[in-house]
Amino acid sequence: MKLAGILLVIAATTAIGWEWSRRLRLRTRQLKDVRVALEALETEMVYGLTPLQEACYRVAKQVRDPVGLLFRTFADNLDKEEKLASEVWGETIKKMRLILEFKQGEWDVLLQFGQTLGLQDLENQRKHLRLALKYLEQQESDARENQKKHESMYKSLGFLCGILIALIMI
Repeated sequence: MKLAGILLVIAATTAIGWEWSRRLRLRTRQLKDVRVALEALETEMVYGLTPLQEACYRVAKQVRDPVGLLFRTFADNLDKEEKLASEVWGETIKKMRLILEFKQGEWDVLLQFGQTLGLQDLENQRKHLRLALKYLEQQESDARENQKKHESMYKSLGFLCGILIALIMI
């Protein structure tokens, strides 16, 4: 019985370490996907002169979920609600907080970018988009570096904590 408990503790702490590691990878990937999505949105809006809703549908098809879901949900809600695009963007961002692995600064940048949607001319929207992209590129680089530093450490730490707890239980 004691052996089963020890094995269960080791398995649980190892799983926790692997989950932390997975979240690091997810954050890096999702930051890259958001950056790619915003670059595609810029292309659609500035060069293709595509309406915002259609541009978001196209962008959603080009990136993986959950980032694709962000743009798809935004485009769907633009059609349903009679609100400004910036308000719909803010509501969509709030809904996505549980799904995407972003930090507060990244959410703030996305919300700030959304404040310009549909309210300014194309050139000003492009400037705000470029600022958001620059920040997200830096965050992606930092996340990638953080992932390299900590990914294997979290996996090992989870296992080693389980061993430590098991030794204490004996």
